[in-house]
Amino acid sequence: MTVRQKISLLITAAGFLASLVFSCIIVWEMREQPFRIMDADLQTTAERAVHLLFGADTGSALDVPLLIDDRQYWLKVYDQESGRLLYTSSLAKQIEIPEPAPESSATVSLIVPRGKIDVGQDSQSEATFRMNTFRESYNGKTFLVCAGRPMEQLEEELTDIFIGVGAGLAVSVLLLLVTSYFVAGLILKPIRAMNDQARDISEKHLDRRIPVSSERDEFNTLARTLNQVFDRLQHAFLQQKRLLADASHELKTPLTMIRLSVDELQSAWDGDPGALHREGLTRMTGQVLRMERLVKNLLDLSSLEIEESTAKEPVDISGVLDSLVADYRFLADTRTIQIDVRLAQQLPVQGNREKLIRAFSNILDNAIKYNVDGGRVEVIADHSGRDITITVSNTGPGVAEEEIPKVFDQFYRVEESRSVRYGGSGLGLAIVKRIIDLHGGSVRFESRQGDWTRVTVSLPIRRPFCQGPIPA
Repeated sequence: MTVRQKISLLITAAGFLASLVFSCIIVWEMREQPFRIMDADLQTTAERAVHLLFGADTGSALDVPLLIDDRQYWLKVYDQESGRLLYTSSLAKQIEIPEPAPESSATVSLIVPRGKIDVGQDSQSEATFRMNTFRESYNGKTFLVCAGRPMEQLEEELTDIFIGVGAGLAVSVLLLLVTSYFVAGLILKPIRAMNDQARDISEKHLDRRIPVSSERDEFNTLARTLNQVFDRLQHAFLQQKRLLADASHELKTPLTMIRLSVDELQSAWDGDPGALHREGLTRMTGQVLRMERLVKNLLDLSSLEIEESTAKEPVDISGVLDSLVADYRFLADTRTIQIDVRLAQQLPVQGNREKLIRAFSNILDNAIKYNVDGGRVEVIADHSGRDITITVSNTGPGVAEEEIPKVFDQFYRVEESRSVRYGGSGLGLAIVKRIIDLHGGSVRFESRQGDWTRVTVSLPIRRPFCQGPIPA
């Protein structure tokens, strides 16, 4: 069942229910109102009968039929004190009907042969009368008047009314169903348009978007949400294409170098292969190692991109940085690079120790690798409020201001020559940023070309790690 059909049925059901309740109220009122009118008419007839029977201007009870149609009214008048019957109408003489108690009313059905009298009875000779007994006082006397009249015509009219209401209800439901189906189509028209437009958005047309108007309704909100989803899909698709292109480019170079080295070894095999052989093997080994690092970084970055969270445990950043600095001092000493360290005693975070070691290892490796001989590296870590801030600064060539926003992109390198010299793949800072993001932190890169570079990492502090205030 389509949404349009569901909406049509729901609107029709709600309308039918409302119409049914309203019709029941109307029918109930219409059913009760004739009885009230008939009871009032019978009471008026009873009063007139008493006045006509015992009024000063009336000679005898024989004059009553002249003023009251006693063929349509069933009347009996009693003296309340003595119980003596004072008057009986001609209809009452022909038909015996049970009389209701004083001050009460009743609806009585009985068999009245058509040959006896015609009161509108049905084919089964069944007639229905509305009966009332009233107390009427006149000239100091109290009378009991039992009045009634046939209601066959009224029942026929009520039956016609019920049939009319039922037919009207059926017609209104059909009209409501047709109208609601048309209205549902108008309501869902923007959805159909969005569906057609979304169907046209394919991998070749990811730049297309669903038009959004200025109206603040649910359809425009849905269109904006879908456009945001398409934005993210387009970004992810472009990132994937860029990753494949960059990976292909990066893998192409070492593979080409290996192939050339193998060709040189094969061509030199007939001569003295010694020195050339060793040189070729050295180049091949270097390129293989470069490919190995590249593939490892690609796999690491791919796994980090898939992860939405990481397993966490208490980690002391001071201990992590102390251990890493100790490892990198040997590399720094070969280039007479000085490493200055200022760490607070305890820097507790909730995180994955191995991933944090990988992130800060990449930062320290870049700080030493892209430095000048005899330069300096400064590592500072402290807590401020709710965050732990780790800053790694180094001297060196730095990065141009317009290049800074790109340093966290995959395979980005400031200079291609650095890749050849240092074997970098341009994935280090991308891995750093993804790891810090998984820990709910942030990373910032600052640099002045020809002077210095600084990487600042902020991580949320873990208070339960220690009791009381954190020492400086």
